[in-house]
Amino acid sequence: MIDMEITFDPRAHALGSGIQLNEHHQLMPDSEWILWARRETGIEDLFQYYHKQSNTFVLAKWIYHPEKDGIGILMELEAFDQPLDWNPPTKDWLRDRLRPAAEIAKTVRRGIRDTAKAKQRAKRDGVEEKHRVADWLKRQGKEDAASSLRQRQWSNNASPEFESFTEDLQNSAKGRIVTGG
Repeated sequence: MIDMEITFDPRAHALGSGIQLNEHHQLMPDSEWILWARRETGIEDLFQYYHKQSNTFVLAKWIYHPEKDGIGILMELEAFDQPLDWNPPTKDWLRDRLRPAAEIAKTVRRGIRDTAKAKQRAKRDGVEEKHRVADWLKRQGKEDAASSLRQRQWSNNASPEFESFTEDLQNSAKGRIVTGG
């Protein structure tokens, strides 16, 4: 049997998911906007650099800081055509761009839940509307139509038959005053 030891090198892993600082990256001095962004987000490792090959200014975050860790590995967050102080991103942009993954996942889950609840509400409202129309038909003396309508399965996707039915109802209600209560 062969003994194997699996080791994890966090710097090698960071190189796989980040970018190593090299001659194509020119670090920019801390601007007022970068200082503000650090205060606003609480992320002390934010910085800006100029990418010489692509001629862009990049907002980035240190994964490994060259002065503290001996190697500069960074994560690019966003590239801009001009320095960030010239046309600074807004507070809302910064908040949306630098949200933690857990917060993004929570927002997505909330959106999925809200969509499902909206569908349930729409279905319930549709059923209630169907019964309201059936009650109106019954008051008009059209009990067969009311009974038929109550037995139909309600659907958000109106069939041509249902559209014809609603058009007939609207035409019969033209010129009448309808009050609630």
